[in-house]
Order: sequence, then C-alpha cells, then structure tokens
Amino acid sequence: MTRIKQSQLAGTWYARGACGLAEQVDGLLAAAGPAATTALTAVLVPHAGYVYSGRAAAAAYACVRDGGYARAVIMAPSHFAAFRGIGLLDADAFETPLGRVPIDAEAVASLGAQPCCRERPEAYLEEHSLEIQLPLLQRVLPQVRVVPVLIGELRRDDEAAVVAALEPLADARTLFVVSSDFVHYGARFGYLPFPPAGAAPVRAALRALDMGAIEQVCAGDVAGFRRYVDDSGATICGRAPIAAFLALHRRRTPGRLLMYYTSLDVTGDYEHCVSYASIAFPRPS
Repeated sequence: MTRIKQSQLAGTWYARGACGLAEQVDGLLAAAGPAATTALTAVLVPHAGYVYSGRAAAAAYACVRDGGYARAVIMAPSHFAAFRGIGLLDADAFETPLGRVPIDAEAVASLGAQPCCRERPEAYLEEHSLEIQLPLLQRVLPQVRVVPVLIGELRRDDEAAVVAALEPLADARTLFVVSSDFVHYGARFGYLPFPPAGAAPVRAALRALDMGAIEQVCAGDVAGFRRYVDDSGATICGRAPIAAFLALHRRRTPGRLLMYYTSLDVTGDYEHCVSYASIAFPRPS
C-alpha cells in the first residue's frame, strides 16, 4: 500500500485545484524572467503563502528548471514540533493538486541510520515550510525525488552530526533547498528592535537588519551568521537549516541574492511584517 502525505496547504497557502495551481505557479515562474545559466548546488527560498513570498521563491526555482537534478533535499524548520536534530517522514510520496512527488526512500533510509535523525511524522502534520516548496519543484523539476528533512533545535554537536549525515547526499545531481523566511517584525512576533513609525522607516530599517544576515549567508560564514543572529536577535525562522547548510557548504562558492522584499511591500502593513529573500549557490567548478 502506497503511503501518501496529503497536502494541507491547498486552498489556503496556494490554489486548490490542479489547473488553478498550475496557472498560479507558472505565472510566478514567468514573472521571474529568464534564469541564469550557472548550475546551482542549492537555493535558499522563503516559505510563506504564494501571494506573499511566491515571487521570491520563483526567482530561485526558475534558475533550476530542467537542471538535470534527480533529487532535492529540502531542509526546512519545524515550526510546531520541538525536537533536536532531523525529523524524517516514513512515506512514499507527497501529494499536491499537481500530483504526487516521490520520496527518495533510499536516501531517507540512509539518514534514518544516523543517530541525529528520527522518524517524526507528527512534525509534518501541520508544517508548511517543506510542503510549500513542492508545487514549484513539480513545475521546474517534474521527475525529481525529494528527501524531506525537518530540522529542529541544533546545538553545536547536533549541527556537526547533521552535516555528517547529509554530506553523502551532496552529489552533482542533488539540489539542496533551504527553506526560510527572514526577519519577523512586530508585536505579534515579539520583536520590535525599532518602533513602527511608518512604512518608509520600517522598510529601510528592516532591509538593513535583513541584509546584515544575508551578507553572512552569501559569504557562507556560518560563524558570522550565528553571531549576527545572536547579537541582533533577528527572528529568522529557518536559522537552524541555514546554519546547517552553511556548515555543509563550507564556503565552496559564494551565494548570490536573487530577490528581496517584505510583506509590507505586498500588504502595506508596517506594524507586522515578514521578510523574504531568495539566494542561489552556484555549483563549484
């Protein structure tokens, strides 16, 4: 019997039906424009609903369209379940309105043999940060198999173990997808490093705050990224997957910022907003 993880985002985070979702995703990809021809080893993408962060995510996915990847390792944060290390899903496929996305069972089994990895099906029940990536992947890499990697708390020794577990998967036909939004600003998020004094000053202050983190990410400086997040308190929900990927990547190539904006630019709400960025990491020559 095939074990399928059904979408819990259809009709809310993205369009419900197959035709509507295909039109939504294809529109986002078309708006991203022509993609760079450089082969990529990873993309960092946001994970809000498509009406909010879809443009930023599409800017990255357009760069890997038909890129010859056989596998996508999706490193995403766990928002609702607390655990250390990696949470795995024992299933055969995910399903979205666009069809099924097969899971790379061999890769999941190899991770499951590592002490830092455990099956945590409960962590996937309401989690959006991984599943929001699937329809975009389905349109640009329709044959790809995915390796779902939800990441919980990472202490320093956990991070080293996660890197060691993931490293055997880092071959030339694997794309790493690092799922994270950037700063969550406002009283609702418990983060007010500057007052909500208006759209223009909030936009400028948020950009400066986000760019401090993005510069560390693009430089591949995992220690600098951790230090910046600790010093600024920047509410970056995917900081653990980002740090784990940077430790795995080891500054092999610098990242390139593709797109940045905030939900303020979408909704006009400057009292509560979330930042979105997409970053591409070229494959080492």
